Amino acid sequence: MDMISNFSFLAFSLLCIYIFFLVLFLQSGLDKIFNWKAELDWIKPHFKKTIFKSFVPTLLFTLTLLELTTAILCFFTIVHQFITIHEYLPFFTLFFSSCTFLCLFLGQRIAKDYQGAVSIAIYFGINLWGLFILSI
Repeated sequence: MDMISNFSFLAFSLLCIYIFFLVLFLQSGLDKIFNWKAELDWIKPHFKKTIFKSFVPTLLFTLTLLELTTAILCFFTIVHQFITIHEYLPFFTLFFSSCTFLCLFLGQRIAKDYQGAVSIAIYFGINLWGLFILSI
């Protein structure tokens, strides 16, 4: 129990979460930019029988913006661990990543991709763990 209350251990845990999310969202966002047509071709059939079928390009663009914005926030929060940028930046970063994960989760559920939704739920759990650590 002493280790959990150790501030440096908690700060390191948060740093790992921010680095993990930076890699996750940056890679995903850049992949969507550099492979736009392939991503669109893959995702259109995914949502063919859903209410999103007419909005796939717009939703993919929005998701790309969300992922890249979240990655940028993660980067600045990592820097914030060493040089204070803004008091609430770590919270805003996890809040924004929560929103991104919820959008991804909604899409997976509507597309009835339950295995994909499970993957998002695991990432969301890591996000909630980060929010819990921040609240200590």
